[in-house]
Amino acid sequence: MRAILLIGLIGTAFLLQRLDASSAETLLTNGDFVGIGGDQRFDVHFEEEGRLTISGEFGRFEGIWRLVDSTLCVDLESDLRASRNCEEVTMEGPHSLRVGDRFFLAKLASVLSLS
Repeated sequence: MRAILLIGLIGTAFLLQRLDASSAETLLTNGDFVGIGGDQRFDVHFEEEGRLTISGEFGRFEGIWRLVDSTLCVDLESDLRASRNCEEVTMEGPHSLRVGDRFFLAKLASVLSLS
């Protein structure tokens, strides 16, 4: 059990790295993610054209996203939540990202049914 935990911790430390703009954009573009931040779970869709949609129990918001080096900037366009926010993005696994110190995004994969 300790060996498995140690391997997991080493693997996590190895994967926790700054993203370059190219790899982050590849991961985000046309991607569907589940986000976790605070006590909330939400869905995020990043489009290739720089549009994004965030939805959860708090409602649905649309905006624009862009990457500057390893910083993700989001401009929300919705009436009451219009805002701009930029956070550093780090890779936490092959398909997951930490955004600043508040949010975690995990990319959803397609599921193939073999029936």
